[in-house]
Amino acid sequence: MKREYPCLISSLPELIIDFDAKKFDFAALRREVEESIHTDDYELVKILFYPYDNQNLINTLEQKNIAFCTKGNFERNTFDERIKNRMLPKYMNDFMEIFENDSNEDYPDELLKLYGRNKENLLHTLFYGEALKTKNKFIQQWFTFDRDLRNIQAATVARKLKIDASDCFVGDSAESFAKSTAIDFGLGSEIDWIHKIVQIAEIADACERERKIDLFKWEKIDEISVYNYFDIDAVLAFMQKADIVERWVSLDRQTGKEMFGKLINDLIKTCDTQKVFNKKDIKISENKI
Repeated sequence: MKREYPCLISSLPELIIDFDAKKFDFAALRREVEESIHTDDYELVKILFYPYDNQNLINTLEQKNIAFCTKGNFERNTFDERIKNRMLPKYMNDFMEIFENDSNEDYPDELLKLYGRNKENLLHTLFYGEALKTKNKFIQQWFTFDRDLRNIQAATVARKLKIDASDCFVGDSAESFAKSTAIDFGLGSEIDWIHKIVQIAEIADACERERKIDLFKWEKIDEISVYNYFDIDAVLAFMQKADIVERWVSLDRQTGKEMFGKLINDLIKTCDTQKVFNKKDIKISENKI
């Protein structure tokens, strides 16, 4: 049976308001969650943020002059040592073995094909493969969705620009996206939401297109975590939404404000507002962001 965290979930709206949307402190929020849940459950939270570690790993190995992302699980001052001593998750260590060695006889041909096409694509493929082995419903369903969304977005952009995007797809069977001429890439029966993403891709304004994608992600988070009110899946859903909020708070004032309010309202729906806190006190004022 899953552990439940009613006190943590019930306190989140007040906690978020204390942070203030204008200076939304995602790192502090994450520390609060870490201190409030079982260590085994926090390992699941960490999986949500390995994509940021993946980017830091690629940037470090390829010596790209890009700022270190602090939203990952590993700190900058220890990251180089972790790389050197292979003190990272297994899929990252496997990636480094392939990345650093000319001879890769120990690895399957399908992985080496990905390596030949695109190093970053290989790392993401290894990550998704590892994440989908996790025995947690939210993690499995979220990263299946995230992988498919990534491929569909790459395919729609490639089709619009009339370019070959074979090296942008993630997963062993992803090349089918590059070969299909169907509007839904021949996947309409397998991915029932693909038409919506194809429609969103037609939006000319880049900011509005991104906002629609993130709102769709939000809907998917709700769908995956429905009926999970106080367990780890509810925590994972909240953290994924909070990640979206933090991104928009830093990118766009108005959208950040909307997302911040949406996060609070979703939490209010989850809790018994009459017992936990006074709903009339939960307001997003104009000076909050």
